[in-house]
Parts: sequence; C-alpha cells; structure tokens
Amino acid sequence: MIRIDVHHLLASLTYLAGSHKHLVMMRWQLIENGGMGQMEVQRFVEMRECGRRLAVIADGLDMPAGRASAGRLLQNLDKVAPFCIALTPDRLSLVADEIAILTSAFQDEMEARLLFAFPASSARYFSTDPLFGELVEDAFPDVAYDIAEAGKCRALGRWTATVMHLMRVLESGLAALAKHLDVPSGENWNSVLGAIEGKLREVRRRVDGRDEEQWAAEAGVHLRFIKNAWRNHAMHPLERYDEERAAQIFENTRSFMQHLAGKLAMSSAEPFSGGGLAK
Repeated sequence: MIRIDVHHLLASLTYLAGSHKHLVMMRWQLIENGGMGQMEVQRFVEMRECGRRLAVIADGLDMPAGRASAGRLLQNLDKVAPFCIALTPDRLSLVADEIAILTSAFQDEMEARLLFAFPASSARYFSTDPLFGELVEDAFPDVAYDIAEAGKCRALGRWTATVMHLMRVLESGLAALAKHLDVPSGENWNSVLGAIEGKLREVRRRVDGRDEEQWAAEAGVHLRFIKNAWRNHAMHPLERYDEERAAQIFENTRSFMQHLAGKLAMSSAEPFSGGGLAK
C-alpha cells in the first residue's frame, strides 16, 4: 500500500482536461485564420508541473501506461517550449493529443486499482508523527513499529490486528514497569502483574514523596484496565475485537505508555529495550 496526494491527482487531471479544450480550440482557430498562435507561459509551466506530478503518481501506483504517457507529455512540452509564442496547429496537436492519451491511460489504469479513502478521523492514524508521542518513541524505540502498525490497522478498520500490535507494545511497557519496581520476571504473567500491582500499592507519600505516590496511583489506574486487556488476550488468543473495544484498548495503551515514558525519562537517560513478560 502506498500513499498518494489526491489533491495533486485530481487537480492535475482537471487542469490538463481544461488545457486540452483550450489547445483544441486554439488549433481550430489557427486552421481557420492561419498564422501563428500564442500560449501563455504560465499555462505551459502549469501543464508541465501537472505532467510531472502525474508521472510520480503513476510510478507509485505501478501504472506503466500512465507513466509512459506522462513522460511523453513532458518531452513534447519541452519540444514546444521554445515556440510557446509562435505555435502552429501541428505543435498544438502534439501537446493536445498527448494530454488526451494521458488522461485516458489514467482512467483505464485507475479502474484496475483499489483505492482507499479515509475520513479525517481515521486518516490521522496514518500520520508519520509518532502516534503515542515522541517521549514514548524515545523511551521505547523497539515498539515504534508496532505503534505505527496499530494505527494503520485502526484506520483500516482491522480491529483484531490493531489489538494484536497493541499487545506487543504493552508487553514492552509492562516489562519496563516490572523492572522499574524491581519485580522479577516469572513463568506466570498473572503473578508478575499481581506483584507489580502490589508494589504500586506500597508507595506512600511519607516514605516515597508526594509525586511518587501520585505517579504510582495513576499507574495503578492504568494497570487495572491493562490487566483485563492482557488477560483476555492471553486466555482467548482467537478472540475477535470490534471497533469500540479496539479503540478503547488503543487509547488506554497510549495513556499507559505515556505515563511510563514520563517516569523513565526522569529516572534514566537510556531507552528501554528488549525482553517481555512470560505469558
């Protein structure tokens, strides 16, 4: 799957269609009246830019006819460029015919391809910016891939796949939390999570300070949801998720990882990587 600029696609095809009508009309006027015609320099520049943009899109979508036709249009525009203020019917035909071939090639080849359009609420999950924020990406570089993939799956409505990627993110986060609280890894993941929860409850303002107590309390709130999500995933690996549950797990995982990343950023300059909890 590739990402294309739809504005460039539609605007370029629309502009070239209008230019084609303009060139055909000019050609017939020259044939009737004789002499030379003139083409505005700006129109020539914009036709060339449209051809260039369509060539890039055709290349990305593996459209050989569109790619070849866009290349020929650019070549023919270069041939006409020195004479843009002294155009003959033949020179106008050279460009007009290639525009017609290009738009036809795009129409034919686009029909053979499946294109997805997302509303703004879903398209944002295809963002190149870190979906969980830069702090999480810096603290957990190993899960950047799964966070990005979880976002793409959410945008595509692949809810179960979204959760599968989020579970890999959570595994890294829970392992980091266990390490921070000096909870040893074990064969039973449920025991490890229970030990983590117990450690968080032991944090007291008088001993550990107000900020530490508040952080532990917030981590405990996140952990209660995460435990349920993790338990359901571990006990029912073939379970299917709907949009509501997947979105809920996505948002809670993001909050949990951001909460952890803030603590790790303060306690260590080293990013967390490797390891996970035994299931």
